[in-house]
Amino acid sequence: MKTVPRIDRIFLASASAAAFFLAAAAQTPPEPQPKPPLEALAAEAAGPSVAAPALYAAVQPRERPETRIGDSGLPVPRYVSLKSGEVYLREGPSAGHKVEWVYVRRGLPVEVIAEYDVWRRIRDADGITGWVHKGMLDGRRSVLVTGEGNVALREGPSADAAIIAYAEPGVVARLKTCGSAFCEVETKAIDAYVARDHVWGVYADETVE
Repeated sequence: MKTVPRIDRIFLASASAAAFFLAAAAQTPPEPQPKPPLEALAAEAAGPSVAAPALYAAVQPRERPETRIGDSGLPVPRYVSLKSGEVYLREGPSAGHKVEWVYVRRGLPVEVIAEYDVWRRIRDADGITGWVHKGMLDGRRSVLVTGEGNVALREGPSADAAIIAYAEPGVVARLKTCGSAFCEVETKAIDAYVARDHVWGVYADETVE
């Protein structure tokens, strides 16, 4: 059983904002201990975790595939976020299936690609898929910052708007709105705009209001 490590670093753009420095050192949190009835996986849980990609340069928004209505009455596929800081990703839609990953990052955006009863098959930004219980998912949207280096967070939805902060690839932010070129996001105490081609968690042809 592997964990998905946390990356969450933001750099304020101006010296005057340094007092509100919001960076948290990138680190892998302690691996969650298996919960009953997962005692048999304890040995696997003690093994080495898999490091997250240093960069998310290859992760780009894509057009939304044709949707259908799932068992929940909601469209599939769709983006949601993880509700808990400990979410088991299983190889099949039941509690008896093997746990393949443990997500340790509340709010991480994921894409629901299938539904079966109370189980949802999800895909993350790395393309990993598996099944989670619907109770572990939140309809509130978030995005993952992508790119080859620090990404500008701007005061307004334009390329010439003032930069108020920088975010490293891997930062997760709450999605507020998203237009044709920029998305409004909130992370820590910052409300800003980021180019939509630098986030994962919205479809390329989607408008969020």
